[in-house]
Amino acid sequence: MNTYLLRLCSYHQPRRIRVIENILANRKTVANLFWAKEYGILEWLGARRQATRDQLDFEFRELQEAGLITINEDNEAQLTVKGVSFQENQPPVYEPRFFEWFWLANTKQAFARFLLGFQVISEFSYHNRNYVPIASTYAEQHIVKAWFRRVFSPQLVSQAYSEMELFIGSLDGEDVKLAQAMVNLLIGHDQAGWTPDQLSEQLKLPIGDILVITHDLALAVCAFARATNGPLAQLIKPILQDSPLSSSTIRTMEMYRSGMEIDDIVSRRRLKISTIREHVMTTAILLPDSLDWDRLLPSAIREQLGEKYHGDVSQWQFENWTDDMNADFFYFRLYQIYQGSHENG
Repeated sequence: MNTYLLRLCSYHQPRRIRVIENILANRKTVANLFWAKEYGILEWLGARRQATRDQLDFEFRELQEAGLITINEDNEAQLTVKGVSFQENQPPVYEPRFFEWFWLANTKQAFARFLLGFQVISEFSYHNRNYVPIASTYAEQHIVKAWFRRVFSPQLVSQAYSEMELFIGSLDGEDVKLAQAMVNLLIGHDQAGWTPDQLSEQLKLPIGDILVITHDLALAVCAFARATNGPLAQLIKPILQDSPLSSSTIRTMEMYRSGMEIDDIVSRRRLKISTIREHVMTTAILLPDSLDWDRLLPSAIREQLGEKYHGDVSQWQFENWTDDMNADFFYFRLYQIYQGSHENG
């Protein structure tokens, strides 16, 4: 039984299974991001991009049949007393070291590109041109070929190996199992990377922890590439993001901070007001400290909403108070985010 999903469930709070699925798959709607933040699982965004709905539903059912969670009629999962006891009596789980970088890149793409780049250099160091490359798209293979031509020099192999030694050393400083996993996932000359099952057996960790470690490694690769400039880092840098926000959201917020009101931004950018509001709410969720809340949610509106809504924000039920339901919901959601951020420090 894969107990991975137990980490994303709570004894004190029923959690929507579809939100958990969507966060793992990196579906960044405002609703998904809001509920992920309420659940405390925002850093798991994109952690299992390849998992299908059928696969996750099967894992949830296994946990339910084992009595570790309940699933209510609203399709919300919640830890049971047995589930809590199960967790407490298991060996300590692997704790991610790099999940705070959840926004940095498409980890599936970055990690595959990193492994392919290392394989190319490894085979080149043995003057081998006849090998089967790691499964990847034609576009990715073309990018790696172009990168290899660009960074090629007589020192390339020694530079890349020194870079890898530095990277693995940094992983070892975080957790020796991270370093062990990285070394054994590499594919090179006469070296086949381990499968998840092999990693689980060799590291003596359950498969759920292996899934966490491999995603953590992918984020570590991205964080390392962001901070260094070796040949392998140069291969990854082009797909790294500068912000958790999309470029369109950044543009909207730059205009808002310059003093423009939302209606003015709608006219200037020729976008729907719902899109601009989504940009604002996304920023409020991901970067709440970057906002001027007194301007965005004036005290008069906060007081009005405070009379109507109080207590656990996840339990609030929206009711419009004017004829413009969409505007009312915008302020309702902002107030939820504001109160949630305030309560959580």
